[in-house]
Amino acid sequence: MQTLEPSKKLWRQRVFDLLFNEHNPDGLHATVSRWSTSLILLNMVAMVLETADAFELAYATQLNAFETLSVIVFTIEYLLRWFTAPSDPEFAKSRFARLSYVSSRYAIIDLLAILPFYLASFVSLDLRLLRALRLLRVFKVTSTLLPAFENFRRETAGMTRRQKVHALMFPSDDKRDGLPLMVDLFLIFWIALSTLSIVFESVDSIRADFETHFFILDAIAFTLFSIEYALRMYSSAEHNVAHPMRARWKFGTSFSGLIDLASILPFLLEALLSSFIDLRFLRIVRLVRLLKLGRYNKSTSTMFMVIRRELSVLAASSFVMMMLVFITAAMGYLLERGAQPDKFEYIPTAMYWAVVTLASVGYGDITPITPAGRFLTVTLALLGIGVFAIPAAIMSSAFTDQLRVEREEALKQEPHIDGNEHNPTLLHTNPDYALARYRTLLNQMREVAALSDHAHISQRLADAGQTTEHTVWQSLKHD
Repeated sequence: MQTLEPSKKLWRQRVFDLLFNEHNPDGLHATVSRWSTSLILLNMVAMVLETADAFELAYATQLNAFETLSVIVFTIEYLLRWFTAPSDPEFAKSRFARLSYVSSRYAIIDLLAILPFYLASFVSLDLRLLRALRLLRVFKVTSTLLPAFENFRRETAGMTRRQKVHALMFPSDDKRDGLPLMVDLFLIFWIALSTLSIVFESVDSIRADFETHFFILDAIAFTLFSIEYALRMYSSAEHNVAHPMRARWKFGTSFSGLIDLASILPFLLEALLSSFIDLRFLRIVRLVRLLKLGRYNKSTSTMFMVIRRELSVLAASSFVMMMLVFITAAMGYLLERGAQPDKFEYIPTAMYWAVVTLASVGYGDITPITPAGRFLTVTLALLGIGVFAIPAAIMSSAFTDQLRVEREEALKQEPHIDGNEHNPTLLHTNPDYALARYRTLLNQMREVAALSDHAHISQRLADAGQTTEHTVWQSLKHD
């Protein structure tokens, strides 16, 4: 029993360090929090969809399966937190650590997130009451949100209000964690959700069942994105403190600023002018919200950087392509107009044929029938292989160079870690890390013993009366 207890503590500590220890850089705490929050948000979406009777009847099996899977995940999380409570510094000082966890507000929230499912299995509950109880799952987010908020408040202590908003809305890459990361994930979720709603709204049968839901969702998205735009405009003054209005104008006219504005304007214009003008076509413009995701993906900035760097070469190749399109379109118009006046009626129509042929697409809706026209098509198709390959090769090479430069810059910015340095916190909390450090240092000692005058150093340690060091040194000789 005495041998099992240390082993149990070791496993408990390992599970805590791996899943729930936010101070462990090698752990999965951030990943667990991110997936847990995503699952909670998906549960909210599922509950909204269930309010449509037609959808619930059609997908009852899938909704029940998702509900069961969610409860299983939340139950496992609750049990693991209960099991590792003695290793959690928040509860470890208590004599009854697990009892302290069970009575904590986070544990109560976690329990309320799964309790309705088990209650419904044993007690007959009204469906509306069950849905109301399941809404309590949204409070699970507070178990991640509140600590993140506290950390953010400590990190920004002493900053002005505008500086705090700037740190939240424009975090640097090395500070994109905690509360700024949660804000980013929340906005990404709403961007994806609002974009999907626009897509599904175009389906008549779906719109008939969810018309009210779509309107409420769009109103919420408009409110959130308006608040986001206002906060970004307000805090962008920190980019140029000496000239705040100039900094705000620069943000407002930037690509990301214009996308933020375009994502809220359609709803506003439709609300104000729909009684005078039919502005339903603006609803499709809301899809520009998808471009907002570029802010959270570094590949977008890399693409624009590559385009700016190779703009002159791309412009030259584009000019050659346009010249080729105009010339071949005019020739196709002259050669085929007599034989096919309905298809080659104008040069702009022939331009469509020239572009399709040059790009090697070949839809087949417009095809030359004269021998000269067919010869021109063959020549154009062969030229198109090379002409369209030029900008593609330029972009590919530029992307490769840019990614190489970014990798080199990232390596330069990484802090140099000396082999003699170690993390005291991890040595105390993570046995695997401590063992790895021990083995590293032991290998270094063996290397020193193998390369140095072993007998001379052994004699000096013995003369100095350093018994422990002398014993260790002698043991290295026999390794």
